[in-house]
Amino acid sequence: MEQTVMEMFTQAVVKFNAVLWGAPMLVLIVGISVYFTWKLKFIQKHLLQAISLSLKKSNAAGAVSSFGALVIALAAMVGTGNIVGVAAAVSTGGPGALFWMMLSAFFAMATKYAESVLAVKYREKNEAGEYVGGPMYVLKKGLQMKKTAAVFAIATALMGFADALIQTNSLVAIYDSVFKAPSFITTLILIGLTGAVILGGVRKIAAFCKWLVPVMAVVYIVSCVAVIITHVDKLPWAIACIFKSAFSGTAVLGGAIGITLKEAVRYGVARGVLSNEAGSGSGAIAAAAAQTPNPVRQGLISATTVFWDTLVICLLSGVAVVIAGDWSAGSLFGAQLAENAFSTLPGGSVLLLISLSLFAFSTLVGWSYYTAKSVQFCLGVNVEKPVYWLWLAVMCVGGFLSPKLVWELADTAIAVMCIPNILSLWLLRKEVFEETKTYLALELQAARSAAQD
Repeated sequence: MEQTVMEMFTQAVVKFNAVLWGAPMLVLIVGISVYFTWKLKFIQKHLLQAISLSLKKSNAAGAVSSFGALVIALAAMVGTGNIVGVAAAVSTGGPGALFWMMLSAFFAMATKYAESVLAVKYREKNEAGEYVGGPMYVLKKGLQMKKTAAVFAIATALMGFADALIQTNSLVAIYDSVFKAPSFITTLILIGLTGAVILGGVRKIAAFCKWLVPVMAVVYIVSCVAVIITHVDKLPWAIACIFKSAFSGTAVLGGAIGITLKEAVRYGVARGVLSNEAGSGSGAIAAAAAQTPNPVRQGLISATTVFWDTLVICLLSGVAVVIAGDWSAGSLFGAQLAENAFSTLPGGSVLLLISLSLFAFSTLVGWSYYTAKSVQFCLGVNVEKPVYWLWLAVMCVGGFLSPKLVWELADTAIAVMCIPNILSLWLLRKEVFEETKTYLALELQAARSAAQD
């Protein structure tokens, strides 16, 4: 009877999320991105200068360097969803989903910029002397909406703990499938490694992410490029397939699964949103800790996370799956489709396993920081260490749970985060424009100087 009740609850959450993540939510998230892109005169055109600024050191106030804040945000963003989630988008929405994913990500860079500008503008020093911020502080200080700020913080914390369950469960399942490793052994090793990083606080987390994020990105990017090169004769076909099915579904291409245009748009946009988190405001929590002389510099740097996460890593994942995976058969989904594509490369399955492991671990480290800062907002500075210990305890459970309900609850939490965050972006949009007008020219000049040095 208990199992039946749990199944009924899971199905109820699934139905609720289908409504929550329906067209209105996607239109809201994409709409705010298009709005800021237009009003900021295509802030995306400064991408190269923003990348240059991310490498420039600053003696300004902050808990970690701008690059440190960047890699914490990337660590949290770049997870198993960049591999498995993209493959799922292709298997459910067809190759055309990639086009819509990339298009929505391009506009999402403007949202990331705006979130981070407000996070730095309204950040504050906590009792420990650290700079903290994010949408909860924007809501509290910028709009005097303390209850809404608490809702955002609670939703972020719930999302974080759900993520601890998801990533642990995913790695346990992977190592059980490949090596028949006992669940408790994998879980204990993962807890030990995670604890060694996160219990050192934000500076230890940033220092760890500074080497982890580039290493895991290079390993995976090289792997994807190798898969594409192996099937380079099919590359023109794959590109044509992505663009044609973006506007017509797969019917005209002879696809066996008959995906419609509506499905291509839906799954492409939704996967892009869930991957780069633009609109949820989570990345702004890391941005607020950065050593930055003004909000605009960190806004520009934060916008690059969408570029690296979606326009590079997700795009390469998708092209590799389209060019080498058996997506049109309709019999493979998510992880199976990704493995099917990478298995065409000698040693590809091992590289995929390494990438999944690194991606899941980085997400655990990044989201532990977001969770701690969210709980800290509600309960005070002294709860940070207890939250990290609780995080490790939750991971113990993750290796033995069915992930279905946890994934669904995580989707609910992200949606709850998006609504108050987008509200604050809209109500404080003039603040973003004023900060941009004041500092953008100055930062672009700094970027040019950094590039010349």
